[in-house]
Amino acid sequence: MLRRTLNIGLLLTISSLCFAQTSFDHMAIVVKGLEATKQFYRDALGFKNIKDPTGNLLIDWLENDNGEQLHLIEGDLTKVNLTKSVHFSFGVPALNPFIENLRAKKIKFENWAGDEGEVTIRQDGVRQIYLQDPNGYWIEINDRQK
Repeated sequence: MLRRTLNIGLLLTISSLCFAQTSFDHMAIVVKGLEATKQFYRDALGFKNIKDPTGNLLIDWLENDNGEQLHLIEGDLTKVNLTKSVHFSFGVPALNPFIENLRAKKIKFENWAGDEGEVTIRQDGVRQIYLQDPNGYWIEINDRQK
């Protein structure tokens, strides 16, 4: 019985270690027009180009100051369903300066309801906006403090 208990305990420990070590690495999206898409992510979100170890001319890698990567893959978007419900999100320490930067660069944004230039305030007080990249992917920007 003791051996069985130890085996179960060891299995639970190993299992929890595996999941505790999981962290976000990157997101890859299919795009049309690598240059325009790269420019958007640099201008709107502050991403920088990084070395693409694949050597594939149809792929570009970007990274933000937190080391989070976005891989842009030139390809066919016709089978990608782009809705606001399927989005990725980035947090900022203060939403107002971020919005001012978007407005200065004439980048449109909206709230969840679709009202241009407006902010959604969730029930927990987090403020959020939504914008689309040149390919139609939805991006949420919020001021949730981690």
